Amino acid sequence: MFEKLKNTQFNFIFLGISAAMPSFALGIPFGLWLLSAGVTKQTLGLVTVSSIIVALNFLWSPFINRIKLPALYNFLGLRRSWILISQISLGALLLLLSILDPNQNLTTVVLVACLIYFFSSVQDIALDAYRVEYDQYFKAENLATIYQIGYKIGAFLIGAQVYGIIGAENWQAIYLYLGLLMFFLTLITLLSMRVKEANLSESSFNQFFSAFKNLLKKDNVIILLLLVGIYKISDIVLGPMAAALYTEVGLNKADYLQQKSYFNFLATFVGSGLALWTIKKFKIELTMFVGALFVVSTNMLFSYLYLFPSYFNFIGINFLDTIAQAFTAVCFITYLVSQVDRRYTAIQYAFLASLVIIPGTLLKGTSGFLTDSLGFYNFFLLMGLIGAPSICLSYLLIKEFKFDMQNNLRIAGIALIMIIFTFSLFDIPQSNFDGLSDKFMHFSAYLLLSLLIFRASLTFTKALLFIGLILLGVLIEALQYTSGLRNFEYMDIIANSLGILVGFLILRIREKALKIID
Repeated sequence: MFEKLKNTQFNFIFLGISAAMPSFALGIPFGLWLLSAGVTKQTLGLVTVSSIIVALNFLWSPFINRIKLPALYNFLGLRRSWILISQISLGALLLLLSILDPNQNLTTVVLVACLIYFFSSVQDIALDAYRVEYDQYFKAENLATIYQIGYKIGAFLIGAQVYGIIGAENWQAIYLYLGLLMFFLTLITLLSMRVKEANLSESSFNQFFSAFKNLLKKDNVIILLLLVGIYKISDIVLGPMAAALYTEVGLNKADYLQQKSYFNFLATFVGSGLALWTIKKFKIELTMFVGALFVVSTNMLFSYLYLFPSYFNFIGINFLDTIAQAFTAVCFITYLVSQVDRRYTAIQYAFLASLVIIPGTLLKGTSGFLTDSLGFYNFFLLMGLIGAPSICLSYLLIKEFKFDMQNNLRIAGIALIMIIFTFSLFDIPQSNFDGLSDKFMHFSAYLLLSLLIFRASLTFTKALLFIGLILLGVLIEALQYTSGLRNFEYMDIIANSLGILVGFLILRIREKALKIID
């Protein structure tokens, strides 16, 4: 019976829950707990800065990758012994939170939070390496999908239960529940199979530098690291302002949040399943590109939620956003796994995973200032625009990071489409762009766009591209009308179309001139 339980990939559902518990425990419930105890928002903000500990886990990953814990190593192996120790530590720390009072022991609460972040990072290092090496039994994309489902169960289903407990402000019960759950999850670690781990003779410091040296030998490593660093940046920067948006428009009701958690859990299956199907049907590179487009699109939908804050829009937009997050998480994990050297699994994966977090974490401190200056509507549109570099680099990933003329023109065209789309929807005072100057801007923007698109394309017919660009202009005008912030203006469509037509004619004349010269 125990052998049947061990020979499965579904243990990663519970390991995913284990990974989600620390970040959830120190997320919304932790903030509400401190605020209900009279802690100021400024103090709460300073406390949450300690989450940077998780992003720096690659600094101690060499030790987790090499040090064999006495007694436990012979019984469980390197990975599971570290997972077990971190789970036991996290369970004890969560139980400790259940008996602390922030009014009397705020310093102790903060210290315990820092320790939870630290042991969470230890668990992440060991779990990521264990999942990578577990592909000796099952496919990497299957493990990534199952792991993400487990993570979302921890974040959403268990979160929905906690939202019900929060209604009574029974904070001791919350952290008692989470602590006992962590202790239960140690059984899954004990029942999971042992993996073949690299036997490294180097010291931890030499191993650390060898891992980075090995990583830097990869082709186009700078572009690769840049892609990893910015791929999820819009999601991370947007995060804090989503909660602020719900409060601003009155969508922060307990029953709304509870329902959102249930629907988001279902969305996780949809997003993870779509990602798994896309990876198997197509290449991982194309899946990365689709995921980047998906994330940017759903982030921009929050601007619509600000204009039309209803329960249906709240659930629907969060449902789509969670599908996008699950989709990108599965494909991104699968991609990162393909980039690490098995001799340095824990170190390289921990570094790449940290690189995903650090840029967005540093930038999200500005999200409140941006919202104050731009407003919620423009802020969420801007979050879509800052995802443009990730879309461009994901496209280059499909082309194996080849910077030839055609690829350069294509990514320039993609970037310009996003700039035109975003700024056309921005809520900007119209008095500065009246009359001919406004129509000239439309004409010039679409002229430049058409020159880029027609010149870059070698596979699509010019007629299809011509129609597509005109439809883009019509779509933008329709969205402007739907938002209620601007009117549907036929003259803008005409100016756009003239710009596209002139761009088409310029390229046709150029092609004929080149034929004559030849």
